Amino acid sequence: MTADWVIKLFRKAICDYHQLDKLEPPCPSIYPEDYLSEIFFHKAWIDTVQWHLEDEIRREDLPPLDFISLKRRIDLLNQRRTEKVEKIEGVLKDLLQPGDNLDGALRTESLGWAIDRLSILQLKIYHMDIESTRQDSNFKLVKEAKSRLVKLELQNKNLIDSINKLIIDLKSGAVKYNMFEQHKLYNDPDTNPALYGVE
Repeated sequence: MTADWVIKLFRKAICDYHQLDKLEPPCPSIYPEDYLSEIFFHKAWIDTVQWHLEDEIRREDLPPLDFISLKRRIDLLNQRRTEKVEKIEGVLKDLLQPGDNLDGALRTESLGWAIDRLSILQLKIYHMDIESTRQDSNFKLVKEAKSRLVKLELQNKNLIDSINKLIIDLKSGAVKYNMFEQHKLYNDPDTNPALYGVE
C-alpha cells in the first residue's frame, strides 16, 4: 500500500460522484471483494458529498429550514467521516503493524488522519483545477486559482512523500502505530449538555 495507490481510489470516487450530477447520491459498492479499496473509496465519497453540502449551506438564498436541515446532514456526514477514519486506522494497524510495538517512536499524526488530509487535498485540487480553467470568470481570479493550484500540488507531493515514509517506518517498527480516536462529545446525547440537559 502506498499513498499513490490510495489517491487513485480517492480520485475515482471524486470523478464518479461528479458524473452523477446529484447533491447527495448513495455511495456505490465498487470493490465488494476488496475491503481495503472499498473503505478508501467510501471515505472519499463521504468527503465529496460533504464538500458539496458545505457549498450549498453558504447560499444566501437558502431558507432557514433548509439551512438547519443541511447543517444536520453535514454534521452527520462529519461523524461518518470520523468513524470511517477510525475504522481505517484499525485496518491499517492490522495490516502494517499487527503485533504490539512497544519500542517504536510516536508521531504527532496517525496514518489514518494523514490519509484523511490526503482525501480532502484531492478535493481541493479537483475543484481548484476547475476554477483555474473557468471561461466565465475574470482573468485575475483564474490567475489566482492557477497559483493556488500549484501550491496545492506541492502540498500533495509533500504529503504523499510523508505518508509513504510513515508507512515504511510503521512496517519496519521504527514508528509505533498510534490510533487517535476523536471522542466527539457534541454528537453524543449522553455527553452533550445541551442535549442531555433538555427537560
